[in-house]
Amino acid sequence: MYQVKQETFRENIHKLLRLELNKKMEHTESFSKITFEYNTGPIPPPFCHKYKIVILKSKHEKYQVDLNLEYYDRDEITEEEIFDEGFSLDDDYKWKGNLPQVWGHEIERNLKSANWKKRPGPGNDGSDLIIRISQDNQSEVLQPSSTREWEIFIQEIIQAIFELSKKEAPLHISFLSGESKNHGEKVEFIFSFADRNVLLISSKNDQNSMDWKEGQKLLKYIFAFNYMPESGFEKIPEKPGDFISPGDGLWYELLSQKNDDIERAKKLVETLKSYMM
Repeated sequence: MYQVKQETFRENIHKLLRLELNKKMEHTESFSKITFEYNTGPIPPPFCHKYKIVILKSKHEKYQVDLNLEYYDRDEITEEEIFDEGFSLDDDYKWKGNLPQVWGHEIERNLKSANWKKRPGPGNDGSDLIIRISQDNQSEVLQPSSTREWEIFIQEIIQAIFELSKKEAPLHISFLSGESKNHGEKVEFIFSFADRNVLLISSKNDQNSMDWKEGQKLLKYIFAFNYMPESGFEKIPEKPGDFISPGDGLWYELLSQKNDDIERAKKLVETLKSYMM
């Protein structure tokens, strides 16, 4: 996944939560069909995009999904500008398939606890998110008050689709701590968005699993830092220290003097080391 649109995902994680008048909708946790439509609004290419996701629920709780992701206004910039931002010339994507059952249950859980705007309209940043729910031959168009939380949740659905369609592999993050790669401890985190599961693998090949909610918090913590490719190592570092490989194929020294937030980096190292026990 994740390596392709890592920046976009982090941006979505850090969008401001907009506090607006809201109301509770009753009986919206069940659906036979749900549609998510999103447009980034007035941001420049190559970042501006829109998507439509349609999910159909069958009687046997199978969830058929149809994704249509489209980037637009790219004719206003050069190919070099597109490549410089980490994109390709063909980032549009369409896919139809089935989501694991865990996703259907998670969608229903989010619908049940959601608050909805009284006056739907574009957000403060110009983006627009609409949710259309169909059940028992009735349809309702809703817009969440907490747009930020829903944008992150839908980004996870898209990431799950990328994994299911083999467009991207599960996110693989590694942490190494010690005197050298041969005299240190290593822990690997494999985040499967498709299954909403996190697998931990230690240097001794011991395997364990992490609760998805805990994994989400860890991801936000890890990607709160900016990992600059020019500061990364292509190979596992030989020198002593604490290093992370956040899924882009490079290794970064967390307690480097170049780190602007060394105290927060120390806390991240402590957190990652706790998973080595």
